[in-house]
Amino acid sequence: MAPTLLYLLKANGVLVLFAAAYYGLLRRLTFFGLNRAYLVLALLFAAVYPALPMPALLPAEALAPVPAAWQQAAGVRASVGTLAPSAVIDWQLVGLVVYAAGAALFVLRLLGQLLSLAWLRRTTRPATVLGQPVRLLARPAAPFSFGRAIYLSQELLTNMDELVVVLRHEQAHVRQWHTLDVLLAQVALALAWANPAAWLLRRAVLDNLEYLADRAALQTGLDRRAYQYSLLHQQPGAVPAPALAFHFSFLTLKNRILMLNQPASTTRQLGRYLLAAPLVMALALGYSGARAQAVTAVVQPATFHPNIPANALYYLDGQPSSEQAVRELPASTIYNMDIIQDEPAKIKQVFGNTTATSAIIVTTQANANLPAVLALVDKADLGSGYSHTPVQVNVLVPKALAYITQHYPDARLSGEVVEAKRKTTGAVKYHVQLVSGKRPFYVFFTPQGDFISEHR
Repeated sequence: MAPTLLYLLKANGVLVLFAAAYYGLLRRLTFFGLNRAYLVLALLFAAVYPALPMPALLPAEALAPVPAAWQQAAGVRASVGTLAPSAVIDWQLVGLVVYAAGAALFVLRLLGQLLSLAWLRRTTRPATVLGQPVRLLARPAAPFSFGRAIYLSQELLTNMDELVVVLRHEQAHVRQWHTLDVLLAQVALALAWANPAAWLLRRAVLDNLEYLADRAALQTGLDRRAYQYSLLHQQPGAVPAPALAFHFSFLTLKNRILMLNQPASTTRQLGRYLLAAPLVMALALGYSGARAQAVTAVVQPATFHPNIPANALYYLDGQPSSEQAVRELPASTIYNMDIIQDEPAKIKQVFGNTTATSAIIVTTQANANLPAVLALVDKADLGSGYSHTPVQVNVLVPKALAYITQHYPDARLSGEVVEAKRKTTGAVKYHVQLVSGKRPFYVFFTPQGDFISEHR
């Protein structure tokens, strides 16, 4: 699985767990400060968790470390599925492109909202109301706050009772830096737009910040009943506040009044926080034992090819190595693995005088471009030294087709032809898959139709 896709799956999976724990255990508690910390932790942890060097909720495949698994070339034992994946649509790439396009649109939307607020600020004028610095709007609009600024319309200044309530509420948003939470939730939503949990967590962040502001306003000495009546008397006809801004809104009015009358949560209910965040983090970071072994699994050559003889040669990053060293490599570090099997003459040609009939050549990601690696790949004509591209059968010249007809009269073309281009020189050869009975095999030709070799 592509690393980026794996990252997204892990991050979105953790968001689902955090959202489920919040709505199942914490949503109705009146510990609004703890809820705020929990929600911020959820968004931040989901962003960094996939990059943590420990067992993952969705671990990478332990026994598929080779990006172009068992690439076919001269000297590598062929199999039916070796080249087939390159001929089909890469749905992982398609999914990533669609996901990235959606995220880009949401990021642009967020930037547009910020620019809209910046433009609106330029149309306001500064003033002081009841000792509080504010910015007065040039047109009628609902009161709101963003960052360190509170925005009021001229009409609101004529209603002193309502003005006091509005100012106390918006002052709480400003004083407690609630805008930072909103921006974090909006960024998380933009990057995880396809995940319903991201939408639920954003709604939870906004609601909880309103609860915090309501409680802070009441703690300044406002009457609880009068405060609720003031919320109910807010006029819905005013122009709505800009997106991202805190404002008196009917969207969450029902829940706000419900929480204003909610009995204070008991200290015993604090235990729910010991279940929520730690449980989610334990699920994400745990999975030790068998899961940890899967993530830290090492390459097992015999697992890939059970017929590899005991006297096989092992090369690591272009240098002689041992079976033990290859087995102990973490799967995540492997870039490529090539096998030369049952070709003693070629092994002697490449590696010198030896009785070995097979060789395993492993390259790590960190050393894929070392001169020694590239030299060995070219000398042994390994599959990893080529880039492979599916092409149409009609690229074969008549000379190659005549050779196939003459030497393989009982075989048929499978329709699979792959152009192999050497990475260092650009030299091209073609892999042609033939099928005799039910058994496929490969024949290699130059672009001029000259026979190179066959591999069964």
